[in-house]
Amino acid sequence: PFFLQSSARTTPLPPNVTMRAALFLCGILAILSVASGEVKQLTGANDAIYFSKSTEIAVMGMFTAASGPEYELFMQIAKEFEQMGGVAVGFTTEKSVYSRYLPEDGGKPPSVIAFSSFNPETGEIQKGKKARLHFQGKFTYAELHTFFLVESQPVLLRLPQNLGPDFQKRMIIAFESTMPKLMIFGKAGTPASDEIVKAALTLRNKALCFFFSVDPSDSEDEGAMHMQQMGLDTKDLSKGAVASFYFKGAPERVEWDGASGQQLEASVKELLDGVEPYQPTPPAGSKGKSSGGKKKASPKGSKKKSAKSEM
Repeated sequence: PFFLQSSARTTPLPPNVTMRAALFLCGILAILSVASGEVKQLTGANDAIYFSKSTEIAVMGMFTAASGPEYELFMQIAKEFEQMGGVAVGFTTEKSVYSRYLPEDGGKPPSVIAFSSFNPETGEIQKGKKARLHFQGKFTYAELHTFFLVESQPVLLRLPQNLGPDFQKRMIIAFESTMPKLMIFGKAGTPASDEIVKAALTLRNKALCFFFSVDPSDSEDEGAMHMQQMGLDTKDLSKGAVASFYFKGAPERVEWDGASGQQLEASVKELLDGVEPYQPTPPAGSKGKSSGGKKKASPKGSKKKSAKSEM
């Protein structure tokens, strides 16, 4: 499969991968190999403001002390993502800092918030704005890791529109995860429709959604390469967008008319029927600490795993 394997930093390339695509992947690995950040401790209000704006995605843990099972779990997962790069990770134990960012309606530490430059409803970049997304799950490895993974990506990853140094690092995170992936392909010059975006939003937390703009006339187009690896033909694009669903270690074509978001969503849910929900596990040798499933208070009326607001 074309997805990079986290167990080893070697990436055998299929014979049909073009030179441009190979260089593209090698560039990603080069960026990954030099990623060196840290889990920053934020001690003042200005630190937190600067941190939240330091990259497109930043995740901050809020605790009363730098100890305890929730803190240790957060640090374990934060260090995993810090090693990959592309996501700023930090924490604070200062009430003067975390009181500004806790969920409304009685939120208190321990708590986790993601700051995102992507519109949480569309996945488009928001210049000068940061969406705030609060972790609303239980402090278990699976739920907190899923929050980190899902919020590290826009609702719909548009390629090549979203390409950039930090995005490439986060794309590695997405590709290396075992979370199901919905790969949608459209003709270059035709943006993702509102119907596709709505379907991606509904599938949030169930699958990572990609939209590739493909130029069928370019023999070295990366999107065309991915289509071939997903068992699709660029000729199909003449009829509209096409999609493949990558899960259980193999791709499967999505039965879809190329336009209806409801049909796309229904087809993916049918493929997921009977499949165990995504449950990441700690790396081998890791303790996989958990707080025992303590549930965080959710803002009133929230039914999602993250509560959304904007700065």
